[in-house]
Amino acid sequence: MIFSINNIGIIKNAQVKVDGLTVISGANNSGKTTVGKALYSVSSATEDLAKNQERDRGIALCNRLHEMMRPYELLMEIYDEICWNRDYMAQHEEDIALQINMLRMFGYGEDREWIYYVDLLNRFYQSIKNDEFYDCVIQDVKSIKQMPEELLHEVAEEWESNKLYTLKQCELALEFVNSVPSKEEFALKMIDGVLKEEFSGQVQSMTLRNAVEESSYLKLYNGKKEYFNICLKNHTVDIKSSRFDESYFKQGYFVDDPYIIEDKVNRSDTVYRRTKKKSYFKSTIIPHRDKMNLWMKKNIEVERGISETLYREKQIADVMEKINSIVPGDIVGDTYINAGRKWKVTNLATGFKVFSIIKNILEKGNIDEQSLLVLDEPESHLHPKWINALAEVIVLLVKECNITVLLTTHSPNFLLAIDALMRKYDIREKCHFYQTETIENDFRVNYVEKTDELDDVYAEYAKAFSEMNALRKKYMGLGGD
Repeated sequence: MIFSINNIGIIKNAQVKVDGLTVISGANNSGKTTVGKALYSVSSATEDLAKNQERDRGIALCNRLHEMMRPYELLMEIYDEICWNRDYMAQHEEDIALQINMLRMFGYGEDREWIYYVDLLNRFYQSIKNDEFYDCVIQDVKSIKQMPEELLHEVAEEWESNKLYTLKQCELALEFVNSVPSKEEFALKMIDGVLKEEFSGQVQSMTLRNAVEESSYLKLYNGKKEYFNICLKNHTVDIKSSRFDESYFKQGYFVDDPYIIEDKVNRSDTVYRRTKKKSYFKSTIIPHRDKMNLWMKKNIEVERGISETLYREKQIADVMEKINSIVPGDIVGDTYINAGRKWKVTNLATGFKVFSIIKNILEKGNIDEQSLLVLDEPESHLHPKWINALAEVIVLLVKECNITVLLTTHSPNFLLAIDALMRKYDIREKCHFYQTETIENDFRVNYVEKTDELDDVYAEYAKAFSEMNALRKKYMGLGGD
């Protein structure tokens, strides 16, 4: 497969093969991260697309229903007092009033299907028209507590003055239910949101004179099969000019910071929020770092049969054996446990955390040939010996699990280790190497494939070493100018 990028970030043009292990090297600030970030953005945005689209619609409908209840502040305040009674909830769980109030208090539930909320809306609409909702609440409240006549009058007035508004909002909500956007439209909107999040709103090349008029493109294809072709103008996905069939990758992981493993989960990103001014909602687009953080802290149990489990265990056995030789224990919450000893994760060596993250992905992730792992300079915190070990882990991931790994590096040691190990494990045909190249009289870069010309890359790395070695010899009086 080819991932094509035009005028994204600092990249003018890149045609990158992504069907095994793709390695990108180059100087700092030369756009090495851009390819991985762009491909991850599209993959992340379209994971579980049908499920996420239904969830998105469900949340939107819940928000609409929640907003419809705002005018009935006095009525619902009275009703709230009896809704927490367990006996009452058990006896009235099918009542429209209680179900709407539960939604009002707790918002969208992951265990509910879209059709449940559609049915709830229709029932609510009918209950407003025939005053069933109001009568139900008042009757139940009066059966439990006494209400002053003055209060009853205020509540009745509140109901009558807002009834027409609520009916109109119900009709608009029903129109929303019947206007289903296509999978392609939803996917493109999600891609737009994730790209803006990952690139801080500046997706297109910084040197474009006019991002409104000049277009940028992201394209993934395999021969005549085109998975998507995303057109951007003014740093925004141009839906009319873009096409999306599928992303190919079912899940993506973006690892650029080993310290993510010690971060605490931000609960505001995992639970529904409610403020006095806003209804319930759940974040659907979050940065890759927060997404990885949430994913790693969850107790995920992948549902597999016995045969599938045995197959997977055998598939990753060699990789896990290599990782366990370096990270033999397990991380539970914020604690590393090994042989009965416990350490706080924050006190572990940074390099240790890199292997732990990969181990976590292997143990929790349902990885296969449609998994994408983006590693941004993963060797940065490692001793040369562990750099070699990490290179072996990555090569084994590609060989044994068939996943796509896209990594960046500016370490000659890491590059050499991958170069040697891909030959040892006979996956050279699945490995592709690229180097960034600054365009003359332009701030942007192109990507040049160096798969069969790795000596050129080593020579580039050797220049910096040679310069310092010559300087060292000069001041040791061993020669040099």
